Formats: sequence, structure tokens, C-alpha cells
Amino acid sequence: MPIELGLLIRAVSVPASILGKPVVERLSRDEKVIALLKHFKLDPDHPPEKFSDVYAYALVEYGVDKPEPILTLFRRDDFRQIFRNAFDNNSPQRLLQAGEHYVVNVLEAGKVGTWPELQAWREANIDHRREFLYFSQLFVKVAKRTRTPQEVLRDHKLDGIERQQNGLHQEITLRRQDLERLRTHEAMRTEIARLAASERLALGAVTSDQEQCRAFSLAQQLKGWFETLDYAFEPYEVWEEDYFECIIQIPARRRFDRILVRGISGAAGLDDVKGLRQSVEAQKTDEGWLVSNRRKLPIAEQEIEKERDLFCYTFDELIDEVADFSSYVDWLEEEIKGRGVDRYYIPLGCRQDDIDPLTQRIRGENRYPEDKGGIERYIRQWLADETKEHVSVLGEFGTGKTWFVLHYAWITLQAYKTAKEEGTERPRLPLVITLRDYAKALDLENVLAGFFFTKHNIRLTSKVFNQLNRMGKLLLIFDGFDEMAARVDRQQMINNFWELAKVVVPGSKAILTCRTEHFPDAKEGRALLNAELKASTDNLTGEPPQFESVELEKFNRDQIRRVLSFKADEATVEQILNNSELRDLAERPLMVELILEALPEIEQGKPVDLSRVYLYAMTR
Repeated sequence: MPIELGLLIRAVSVPASILGKPVVERLSRDEKVIALLKHFKLDPDHPPEKFSDVYAYALVEYGVDKPEPILTLFRRDDFRQIFRNAFDNNSPQRLLQAGEHYVVNVLEAGKVGTWPELQAWREANIDHRREFLYFSQLFVKVAKRTRTPQEVLRDHKLDGIERQQNGLHQEITLRRQDLERLRTHEAMRTEIARLAASERLALGAVTSDQEQCRAFSLAQQLKGWFETLDYAFEPYEVWEEDYFECIIQIPARRRFDRILVRGISGAAGLDDVKGLRQSVEAQKTDEGWLVSNRRKLPIAEQEIEKERDLFCYTFDELIDEVADFSSYVDWLEEEIKGRGVDRYYIPLGCRQDDIDPLTQRIRGENRYPEDKGGIERYIRQWLADETKEHVSVLGEFGTGKTWFVLHYAWITLQAYKTAKEEGTERPRLPLVITLRDYAKALDLENVLAGFFFTKHNIRLTSKVFNQLNRMGKLLLIFDGFDEMAARVDRQQMINNFWELAKVVVPGSKAILTCRTEHFPDAKEGRALLNAELKASTDNLTGEPPQFESVELEKFNRDQIRRVLSFKADEATVEQILNNSELRDLAERPLMVELILEALPEIEQGKPVDLSRVYLYAMTR
């Protein structure tokens, strides 16, 4: 029997009306969601397969504790039909297209007849488009989970009722937090595009070529990018199986340039150029842009060169027109080569505590030895995992944290440059930001402004940076949290961590390095770097994205031998390896060069420890 939406809306806006006031008062928001789902016989573990139930399930997650006037919209048959059509036709593209048309032409235009709640929306300054996009993302995520209990049990062996409840609560919490961290329309549209590209929406079959447009994900990325740049859109749109078209308006002196954009799903070829020419002439636009997500065929580039008003880009090349990182790339290469990281880096091992999610106790250790890929292998796996967004790389003084991130930035940069040269889709661009350059109390906008404008002369607005970050174009590397945090008190350190965590949004990847010994209490250090300690400042949410931490291991004997061999002869290498005090110091990569510098004093029988070796080396 279908759920009566009026009753459901009343329940989610005032949970006490169904669950009772004493129960509601002791429940968190996410616990209310679970309780209401169960009340309406919607299995929290296994979202239903029917549209009406999927819609109701998403509405419960979306609507708990929201004002009832907002929720009244979701009762309207014409609004629900937008989601039904998308669900039945497996079409996120139809959902966005029809939904935004409804928002613009019905809600924002006020064409809702005698609908009394519209006035309440206006008085509350409700952003119609944001609410639609927010609910749409949630609806898509729930629809993608529409599997039977048998399918779920086949894929996931559950360990008991308590673990199920904890896992469910965490899943709902993370889903809500992911959505709440998408603060702009462009961010929401980008996330829907990512979801659409990664997996089917629902269970139905696609019924038309328009719904099967293989360039849908590119279309949403482009639309989000153009909105970020404040370009206007004309009503013109074309959707075909292999391409889409739209017309944008770019501000020019005293007028707008009208650009017809054709986005294609594969490599840009000669037929695409001819099709673009026909569309530009038919629509009488100033220019035509052919945009591919991956590559351009040489014949297409040759044909484009003959045209004065046609241009061919990959999506990354289109981004380059606004975000030019060439000065930073040159600096990074010079920095890495100047330090010798490209020649002398030795692979490092790492380890990670295995934490019981229920008790939070350490129950084991995951090791990544240097001879089996080490920290590089770990970071590659972390980058490939879409559910992971932030990792803290820990290590004692001198264990190679900075060298590792520079090394990883180097190999990533080479892949980036190769893809740029070949015109293929690029990996993330590594941005190495040294935290010791900044003040005690961090302000993220000042850090980014200092990095982009002052240090590298990159004219990049915060809005453009945020969109690039959400689109997965950047690998953010914050090096030396301990060097900054050592000068502040405990609470300011926590606040600084959360200030940096503002960059962590769906689609982003961020690495933070920090000394292990910076935290005398290992448990508290793990709690902070796993995002369990909260910020005190009002403007920080304290809601954890997907954080984790990993610790570098010191050099073993073989690694010490290899790194010494770069700078010393065999006799010197053996001399150091056979001296237990020097060998212990050489377990820290930073100390190797200092040991070699201090060797004459050491040979004279002077005392050996970390501080004295440093002194001997510095006073030579």
C-alpha cells in the first residue's frame, strides 16, 4: 500500500507527532531518520525497489527537522512526476533537465496557482534550486542502492545486529555530511554528474537516444564550470547519443559573445568539426567550441586550424584557458630537482593501525613494506578509492615525509605533463603547500591566496579553485603541519586542522604531513588526524569527511646502504653500518647527509647522538 505523503511529511517535519516526544528528545537527527524509516516500514538497510517507496525513503532522509513549508513541494504530483520519469527511464539527465526547468519556470516564476506555501518559501529565503539539487542527489544515491536483501547478503557478510546498526547509522550520517558539504549549485551538479558516470541510477531500461547521451557527465561538468565562471546560458539545447550542444554568453566589452558549445563523448573527429560548423551557422553564434573529455584526432585539429571562429579543446585544455598553472609547474620541477629528490629518493615503507570501528581499539596493523610498493602503493590505492578524501602521513623527525610528498608530486607531475602533451585526460595536479610559511592561526583563504597569487602568480579566484577541487582536478598536499602547530596551543592546533579540512569536499583528495612525536599522547594524535576532535570556532562545522592516517617506517639496513651509496664509497658505507649508534641515526633519511658531513669529528671519538651529529655537520 502506497505511503500517504501528507502523513509522512508531517512526521519528518515534527518527528514527535509519530515517535513521541520522550523518544525524539533522546535521538540524534540520523537516529530519527532510522526510526521513521522503520515506522513507515521502509527497511533502512535495504532501500525498496518501487519508485513511490524510493521517493518516500529519500524524503525521510532529506526532510527530518526541516520546516513543513519546504516539504509541501514534494507532495505535488507535477514535481514527483519529474523524479518518476527519471527513475523509470534510468536518466539523471532527464532529472536535472526537467527539474531545473520546473524550478526556473514554475517555482522562481511563481507559476503555482494558489499554492499558499510559496509565500512561506519566499519569506524564509529558501533557495529553490539548492533544495531541488540537494534532494536530487539524495534520491539518486538511494535509487542506486535499490537491491534486494538477498543481493545485499550475497555481497556483504554482516557480523551481527549491533554492527549492522552502527554501519547503517554511519552510512546515513556520511551521506548527509557529504551533501551538506556541497554548498553551491555548481558543486551539487558536479556531484550528480559524478554519480551518473559511476553507476546506473535505478533498475529501468533507457528508452531513447536522448536519454542515452554518452556525454551526459561531460555536459554536467561543463555546465558547472561555466556557472563557476558566471557565464549565462541560452535556452538552446541539443541532446544526441554521442554529443550535446548548448549556447553560452561570455561577457565582453559592452556586449556578450555567444558561444555554441558541442561536447562529445569520444575523441573529437572530422565529422564533429563539420557538425559544429553547421550548428554555429544555424544559430548565428560568434564562435563554436568543440569539447572532448579525452582527446582530439589530428585530422580534427588540422580542420579547426582553418577556421577563424571554431576552436577544439579537451575539457582540461578549456580549464587551462582560465587556470594557468605553468609557473607553479616550473617551480615544482625546479624545487624537486634542486633537492635531488628525482635522483636520490629511496622507497619508504609505512604502516597503519587497524582500528575496531565499534570499540576504537587497535586490533592489529597493516604494513606496506618498501619492497612491495610501500607508501606509494598505499597512496595509489587511496587515490583510487572514491570514499577516501584525506590522509595524514605521519613520521618521526627526519623519516622522509617531505621527500616522500615531493617524490610523489614528481611522479604525478610527470604523468600530468605527459597527458597534457598527448591531449588525453589528465591525472590530478599535485599542489605542494608548505605550512611553515603561514601564521600560527590559519585562515584557509589567506593560505591559498598566498600560494596562488603571491608565491606563484596564478590568478585564480577561490570560486574557481573550489570547483577544480570538487571536479577532482587537484591533489592537495599540505606539508609540515607540525612545524606550524608547534607554535600554538592544543585548541588552536585543532582549529587549524579543521581550517585546512575545509578543502576536503566530495571529489577532493588532500594529504597532510606531520611528525608523530608532535603528539605526546598517541591516542589524541590519532583522534585529531582522524578528525575526531572538534573545532571550537563557530564557522567550522567539525563534520568529518573521510579521514585516515598512515605512519612512515624508518630505514632498514638495506635502505641505509642504498642511500649512503649515492654519496659515499663502500668503505665509508661499511664504517657507518658497523657503528650501531650511527646506524640507528641513519634510519632517518634526513640524518644520512649530516652523518657524512660529521664523520671526521665522529672518527675522533666525539660523542654521537642526533643533536651532536647535527651540530658537528653545521659547524664544519
